[in-house]
Amino acid sequence: MFVDVIIPLAVEGFFTYSVPPRWQEVVREGSLVAVSFVGGKRYTGVVHRAREEAPAGIVVKPIDRVIEEGFALSATQLRFLLWMSDYYMACPGEVTRAALPVAMRVESRTCFTPGAPAPADEEIDEGERRVLQVMQPGKYLTVAEIEKLLGGRDPIPAIKTLLDRSLVTIKEEVDDLFKPKRERVVRWARPFSEEALHAWLDRLPPGQRALLGRWIDHVTRERLDSLPVASFRRLIGPSEAALKGLRDKGILQIVAEERSRVESGDTTARPLNVLSREQQRALEETRAWFNTRDAVLLHGVTSSGKTEVYMHLIRETLDRGRQALYLLPEIALTVQIVKRLRRHFGEHVGIYHSGMPDAARVETWRKQNGPDPFPVMLGARSALFLPYRDLGLVIVDEEHDPSYKQTAPAPRYHGRAAAVMLASFHGAKVLLGSATPSFESYRHATTGKYGLVRLLTRHGEVSMPRVVLADMADYRRRRLMDGIFTPPLRDEMARVLGAGEQVILFQNRRGYSSYLRCDRCGEIPRCKRCDVSLTYYKQQARLVCHYCGSIRPLPPACEACGEGNLVTRTPGTERVEEEVTRLFPGARVARLDMEAVSRGRSARSIIDRFEAGEIDVLVGTQMVSKGLDFERVKLVGVIDADALLSIPDFRVEERAYQLLVQVSGRSGRAGERGTVVIQAHDASNRIHEWIARGDYDAFYRVFAGERELFRYPPACRLIRVELRHAREETARRAANALADLLREELQQRLSGPAVPEVGRIRGEYRLHLLVKTDGIASLSRLKTFIKTSTAGLLSRPGFKSVRVIFDVDPH
Repeated sequence: MFVDVIIPLAVEGFFTYSVPPRWQEVVREGSLVAVSFVGGKRYTGVVHRAREEAPAGIVVKPIDRVIEEGFALSATQLRFLLWMSDYYMACPGEVTRAALPVAMRVESRTCFTPGAPAPADEEIDEGERRVLQVMQPGKYLTVAEIEKLLGGRDPIPAIKTLLDRSLVTIKEEVDDLFKPKRERVVRWARPFSEEALHAWLDRLPPGQRALLGRWIDHVTRERLDSLPVASFRRLIGPSEAALKGLRDKGILQIVAEERSRVESGDTTARPLNVLSREQQRALEETRAWFNTRDAVLLHGVTSSGKTEVYMHLIRETLDRGRQALYLLPEIALTVQIVKRLRRHFGEHVGIYHSGMPDAARVETWRKQNGPDPFPVMLGARSALFLPYRDLGLVIVDEEHDPSYKQTAPAPRYHGRAAAVMLASFHGAKVLLGSATPSFESYRHATTGKYGLVRLLTRHGEVSMPRVVLADMADYRRRRLMDGIFTPPLRDEMARVLGAGEQVILFQNRRGYSSYLRCDRCGEIPRCKRCDVSLTYYKQQARLVCHYCGSIRPLPPACEACGEGNLVTRTPGTERVEEEVTRLFPGARVARLDMEAVSRGRSARSIIDRFEAGEIDVLVGTQMVSKGLDFERVKLVGVIDADALLSIPDFRVEERAYQLLVQVSGRSGRAGERGTVVIQAHDASNRIHEWIARGDYDAFYRVFAGERELFRYPPACRLIRVELRHAREETARRAANALADLLREELQQRLSGPAVPEVGRIRGEYRLHLLVKTDGIASLSRLKTFIKTSTAGLLSRPGFKSVRVIFDVDPH
């Protein structure tokens, strides 16, 4: 028996292995198997198919073992993963690596042990000596373990030198990375009748009798058969001597039990809310469309009650015995949706996203693959990779959000498109929801490919917020600015805070200042590895590159001229937070951005505090615009709308419109009408007029029509080919050579090579080629031609070290 295996690396094709007799009964399509690959390293591969004969002319290695007997990806899962590989021009191994949690894989770990003793006259420096001192003969240590024993010192340079001199040796070890979570619990040592327990209670010493009595009362009342040791000490009694006595007599025992890491909701579930007349109409129209269409776009303004429609469709799906998948762009920010789902569906709701502990992700995988999977799964785009038995409904909430697009590493897939394809493989229906739909989805809806349902009024007859445009250039010229605030925004904040209501301030830039400039020579500190300016963080007194992560301390003076001072320019969220505290010293202010969350304050805790009224002003990046529903927010302030419109991208106005409308929608969702103040230097930009009008359909017609003239999505599809190299000249020569190869067939459909907005990242120069697909040629054939041409280029002398990245439907 032979199997073709997908190796979780960026290598094309499948690799054939033999199956030893002991594994032939359990290996099948989709099985996870440990295999040896190039250099003796071992990986978890996925069996693509079985075959009776090996390919001629090759030496076939046997598989090492089956990772988990009885576990395998389903045929539908494999089909979906291979579709993703083909459509997004990624290797099958890259897709399976993205799909499987780390802890479901086995990986080679490079391990070291002392080699031959050093000759007495051989010189060993201090770093090498420390490494040898922490190592023991016959015991293998990984790099991470050696580093820990050295107190955090980097051991790699010393290890390399010791390897060259044979003073240490290496071997490849394979470990199962998933370790079940085990917890020490107290439980009955054996079954006892009521009479036997009474007999024990009569003759036990007082301390043991009291402890056993409390234990019997607790387990009877709570219907338990075990209790974690820590809980036992807290609830039953802390006496170690009494517990030891009961254990010695064979009444109780302490054992290690496997515990689930998977979150579960309340076991009780409340009835669904009664829908309004408009929501009921939208639900009925959606049902009707599902009779003739596989996908429906629900275009509902902010606070129109789309989520309630989702809930009723999920209930109908569960009543038919099928599963539902609810996708969100960023799970960390949607704690409110989690609460609402579990309020109505209780323990039937599972959660899956990349921010979970990996062991918990494995348990969710196993539960979904087992006999009792979660009927409702809530997750970010990675939840698409879970095993589903009978998927009946996929909801893609905020379907326009760019976060659905995976930008790195491969596969660079779009969660919305992948969700539609996954649903088609399961015969499921798809509901896409948004107040500001993507142009691609709206085109499908208006041309009949998708059904279209509208919810154009807010739930409860609440008015849309009043939009005020504040001309920063005019106020600055008249010297009326108060720091970074215009008078309209400052005065509205004073009014709202004075009434005991809440404010959200949106600034889509992190840090204190997006860049610094020397007041003498004009020099801007830039990253040494990327072509970007460094962001200034005042609280840490450091400069940070948001592309490669490099950090530099703030210099005391300009490093270019040595005399000038570095002054702040465009404000970030840290500066906004400081300015609010200055203007309103009594206000409770918090910040919600990546830096605030990464310092230990979880997004959940910040959102919970804001929802509970413990925060008056919430300052944040686009994180504050997604999936949040706060009744007491009566003002949203946009600090600098110009920053959203300064990006050189054909989607810039669509994205700015979506983001500004979404963040505006957080205001006035209940009760009194809310207000939105948008500050901008370019107050005449046409995007502000469209936001004030609130007519998405007219906005789409105008801007999609302009794209049609220049053949940009949604009028066509794009494939971006990116070339990277450490030498700019090599990158340019490779890009030009590939352009020549492609242009022979593509002609005017090929643009470039062109330098992107950031021309160098992590020391590599970047150039882009852009291919527009117009339906003349098969998309599949076009991708094959591009990949073949690229392979031909990389086989040429001088270009083998060039990196090529394919991005289908780039964002």
